[in-house]
Amino acid sequence: MKLSAEEKSKLIKISSELLENYNRSPRNSQIRKYASLAMQADCYDEFENYIKYQIGRSDQDQLQFLNKTLEKVMEIKKSEPDDSRCLLKIAYLFGVMAREKQYKEKIERGDRR
Repeated sequence: MKLSAEEKSKLIKISSELLENYNRSPRNSQIRKYASLAMQADCYDEFENYIKYQIGRSDQDQLQFLNKTLEKVMEIKKSEPDDSRCLLKIAYLFGVMAREKQYKEKIERGDRR
């Protein structure tokens, strides 16, 4: 089961918007953990439960980012009723988000090599 180029482009755009508008996002390693969990989850509800848990224990800095991320994840679920495909999209979203975050962190450090 593959995602189309159109689906991937939409998810990349969502990822960029989240990182751009909510700069107090989790560390890159935490974002990668979300991607991993989405790939390993047996159902969408398991993943949503984990995000809600993270919101419940997050500090004020990351709360806005996580709430908006949950909103976007729930939109993905509404548009994709099949849990397997939904989780694939969510895993892809967090995968590209981790790559974008890595790039932004490197630029912020001034390391442009």
